[in-house]
Amino acid sequence: MDIQTMILGFLMNQDMTGYDIRQKFDMSFGFFSGLSYGSIYPALKKMEAAGLITTQLMIQEGAPNKKLCAVTDKGREAFHEAMRAPLGLDKYKNSFMARLFFFAHLEPYERRELAVNYMNSLDKMFEKLREYEPIIRAHADPFELLCFECGLRFAEDVMSNMQNTVKALEESGLDKN
Repeated sequence: MDIQTMILGFLMNQDMTGYDIRQKFDMSFGFFSGLSYGSIYPALKKMEAAGLITTQLMIQEGAPNKKLCAVTDKGREAFHEAMRAPLGLDKYKNSFMARLFFFAHLEPYERRELAVNYMNSLDKMFEKLREYEPIIRAHADPFELLCFECGLRFAEDVMSNMQNTVKALEESGLDKN
């Protein structure tokens, strides 16, 4: 799903500022989407120019002004069209797996270091998921909760595969000089 459709989806439920969208994005798609925060604000500008959203400047005393974004009828139509489009099979992209394929070209200590560092990154991601879990469980609708739980299981599978990979490196001696 592209950033525009995600933003429209958020705005289908309520008007939001760019900051609110960033927060919602972080909690919902940040763990399994290749999109970044940096793509949100340019997308909002394009969407406003295309008539998919409107923005209203909110003047605040003692704080920076905010722009409140709202979806238009045209934006609702674009969202529904994107949601109803047939799904293709996603290609799973994983930088570690691509490197693993070429591990023969690394020194044994480098293989282990890369694998362990990647596992540590996954651990940090799990910490963040667990931090968000109570918030998501308290506020998510049933479909958002299903999405979170599916993403959590997917992340657990990735971690399990990494643990198995590190174990195989250790047992085979491929991580030692």
